[in-house]
Amino acid sequence: MSVTAAPATGVRAYGQVLGLPGARSFVAAGILARFPRATLSLGIILLVSATTGSFASAGLVVAPLVGGMAVAAPLWSSRMDRHGQARVILISLGCLVLAASGLLALVLTGAPFWTWLVAAFATGAATPDLTSAVRARWTVLAPESQRTPALALETIADQMVFIAGPPAITAVAAALDPAVAMLGSLGLGVVGGVWLAAQRATQPPPQPGGARRGLVLPPAGVVPIALACVALGGVFGAFDVSLVGWADVGDRPWLAGPAFSALAVAIAIGSVVTGARTWRLSPAARYIGFAALAAVVAAGLPFAQGSVPLLFGVILLLGLAVSPVMVSGILVASARAPEGRVTETLAYPTAAMSLGVPIGGVIAGAALDATGPATALVTIAVSLALAAGIAAAGEALLRVARR
Repeated sequence: MSVTAAPATGVRAYGQVLGLPGARSFVAAGILARFPRATLSLGIILLVSATTGSFASAGLVVAPLVGGMAVAAPLWSSRMDRHGQARVILISLGCLVLAASGLLALVLTGAPFWTWLVAAFATGAATPDLTSAVRARWTVLAPESQRTPALALETIADQMVFIAGPPAITAVAAALDPAVAMLGSLGLGVVGGVWLAAQRATQPPPQPGGARRGLVLPPAGVVPIALACVALGGVFGAFDVSLVGWADVGDRPWLAGPAFSALAVAIAIGSVVTGARTWRLSPAARYIGFAALAAVVAAGLPFAQGSVPLLFGVILLLGLAVSPVMVSGILVASARAPEGRVTETLAYPTAAMSLGVPIGGVIAGAALDATGPATALVTIAVSLALAAGIAAAGEALLRVARR
């Protein structure tokens, strides 16, 4: 199924990979399928806060949702490897619709609060990581020489959803109702997921004996990057909380939205550049090196907070430095995936990042409450330094183990 044409460079590399049979269709389906994982948490925050008048309660409900997503993503992906993506995607989407509908009903009917938490965890656990399902298709369709632009496309698609999704769901919640916004996000995800499941020609062939039948654990080669991705997820959690606090302290709460968009746009642009280049460094070396570089850039955030243009300039540089880290993490996972476990293996970096987001948010929030935005912004640089350090230590241990 792969194509043996010589790989193009620059922007033409993207045209080449999108020209592979079926690529455009599953990329488009994957963009829609991302919406639940990208926006359900925001939809629940809007719904619960509107119902209870408490953002603290909304945060408590989102925590088990995110936890359920992080825990269950590799399990769903492992089943995709074993039974085929189409079958598992349809089953998981059915579970997601039931769980999310149950959560919505419990909130709107004023059921006991503890039932909201259970339903939130069930909703998260029912949410498949369809991003890993799309990326797994590239490992079948694209030759290894074209994997960098192919997987960079997926990072760009991630940022497209994170740029467009939150403003859209917030606008629908304000104009109509938070419940409608939540159902809209769910509906887009279901449409994208069903469309993706229907494209059987590009899915990896099922490997009934390939995936583990017992406890699902990441392959050893992916563990360093997966652990580092927890810290990388902490970067985004810390960024969200820190920038909201910075905007509130400056009596300009509306600036938080443009700050988030600036980071997402910079990551998307950086991903385009990453995929268009021919790299001499290995993906693991790029992950470590650019994470360290991004930590240096992020260290400038506290010093730039007094000037809006300067802060936004540092945010743009940060996004450009972070984008190769995100693309490289997925490349490492795809290269080290055992036979029959590609989709599962690609789920670990994204699941780890999902796990790290609330951790970074909690730490930055504590710093924000204790001493203000400057200290909270420092946690972004610390998280990036941890990501680089964990990845470097893990790679060193892998080398020792191989010897």
